[in-house]
Amino acid sequence: MGFFGGPSAKDFDALNARFKEVSERSELLDEACGIGLWEAVLHNGDAMHAQSKWTWSAEFRRLIGYNNASEYPNVVQSWSDRLHPDDVAPTFAAFGGHLRDKSGNSRYDVTYRLKVRDGSYRWFRATGGCKYQPDGVTVRTCGSLTDIHEQMVLQQEARKSAEDGKIALGALLQAIASLANGDLTHRITATLPETADVLKRDFNTASDKLQGILANIASAIGSMLSGSGEISHATDDLSKRTEQQASSLEQTAAALEQITATVQKTAASARELTGFTSKARSAAEESGAVVSSAVHAMSEIEKSSGQIGQIIGVIDEIAFQTNLLALNAGVEAARAGEAGKGFAVVAQEVRELAQRSANAAKEIKALVTTSSQQVEQGVALVGRTGTALQSIVAEINNIAQLIGDIAHSAQEQSTGINEINSAVSQMDRMTQQNSSMVQETANASHALADQANQLVELVGLFKLGNEQGASPRRRAA
Repeated sequence: MGFFGGPSAKDFDALNARFKEVSERSELLDEACGIGLWEAVLHNGDAMHAQSKWTWSAEFRRLIGYNNASEYPNVVQSWSDRLHPDDVAPTFAAFGGHLRDKSGNSRYDVTYRLKVRDGSYRWFRATGGCKYQPDGVTVRTCGSLTDIHEQMVLQQEARKSAEDGKIALGALLQAIASLANGDLTHRITATLPETADVLKRDFNTASDKLQGILANIASAIGSMLSGSGEISHATDDLSKRTEQQASSLEQTAAALEQITATVQKTAASARELTGFTSKARSAAEESGAVVSSAVHAMSEIEKSSGQIGQIIGVIDEIAFQTNLLALNAGVEAARAGEAGKGFAVVAQEVRELAQRSANAAKEIKALVTTSSQQVEQGVALVGRTGTALQSIVAEINNIAQLIGDIAHSAQEQSTGINEINSAVSQMDRMTQQNSSMVQETANASHALADQANQLVELVGLFKLGNEQGASPRRRAA
C-alpha cells in the first residue's frame, strides 16, 4: 500500500492505530468469514503489469486447496493461469469493463471456474469494487471469492435437466402432433435423457402397437369390404333369382291349379264314363243274351224248316200217289165207258188237284229251301253277331276296367296334384318371404359395405406406412 502527502506524527499514530484495527479486522474476516478476500493495486490500471501488486488471503488459498504464499504466490498469474480456458475471455472482459468505469459506482461480479489443487475445476463467484487514486491512473481494487460450485453444479444440472426436459417435451410434442395428424409411422428417435427415455420407449411401443392394430383393422376392413361386396353381389343375384323363382312358382302354381281343375274334370268325366261303360256293358250283355235267343230261335226255325221240308216231301209223295191213283182211276173210268165218265171227271179233278198240290208243294219246298238257306245265313250272321257282341262285351269290360283304373289314377293324380299345389303354394309363400329376407339381407349388406367404406375412410386418415395404409384404400376403390 502506498501513502501520498506528508502526515503529522499525530496523524501517523492515528493512521497506525487505524491500520492495526483494519488489519485485525481483515485477518479476522479472512479467517472466519469463509470467503476468500483479495486485493490489488494496479499500475496504470493494468492488472497484468509487473508493478501491479496482488494479495491473496489465506482463505482464498484454502478455497482452492493451497496453504501458503509459496504454494500460491501473491501474483496475478496464480489466479489467471488457473482460470478455465472457456472463462478467460469473459472474465477479463468483465474485469476490464469494471476498471474502465471511473465513477466507482459499479461493482465487479463474475462467476468462473478455477483449477484447484487436485487438478479439477470448481465454480467460484468473484465480487469486488475499484477506486481510482487522485492521480487518476492508479487503481485500488479488492473483493471476495465465494465457492459456489455445488450451486453451479445444481444450476447446471437443473439447466441441463430443463434443456433435456425441453428436448424431451419438444420430441414428445412433435410425436403427439404427428399422432394427432394421424401419422402412426412417426417414432421418437432423438436422444433423450434417462428420465425421459421411458417416455420415448413407451410412446414408440404404443405407436408400434397402435400401428399394428390399425394395420390389422385396415386389413380386416379391406377383407370385410371385399366380403361385403361379394355378399352384396351374391345377395343381389340371389334376390333377382329369388324374384324370378317366385314369379316362376307363381306361374307354376297357376298352371297347377289349371291342371288340378283339368285332372278333376277328367276324373269326373272318367267316373261318368265308367257309368256309361257299365251301362254299355249291361246293354252289350243284354244284346248278347238277345242274340243268343235269336240264334236259338233261328236254330228252332231251321229245325222247323227241316220238318216242313219233310212234311212237304210227304205232301209231294201224297200228290204223286194221288196223281197216280187219279191216272189209274181215269184209265178205269175209260174202260167203264159211259158209266165211268163221271168218275173220270172226278179222277181228272183229283189228278189236277194232286198236280196243283205237287206244284204247291214244290213251290213251298223251294220257299222252305230258300228260307232254310236264309235261316242258315241268319244263324251264321247271328252267331257272328253273338261272337262280336261277346268280344264287344269283353272289350267293354276291358275298357270299363281301364276307365276304372283311369278314374282311380285320375283321382289319385287329383289328390297328388292338390298336395303339390298346396306345397307349391307354400313354397310360393316361403319364396316370397325369402325374397323379402334376401332383399333385407341385400340392404344390410349394402349398408355394411357403406359402413366398411366409412371405416376405410376413417382408417385412411391414419398414416400406417406405404404397404399397410394403401391396401384398404385400394380395396375401397
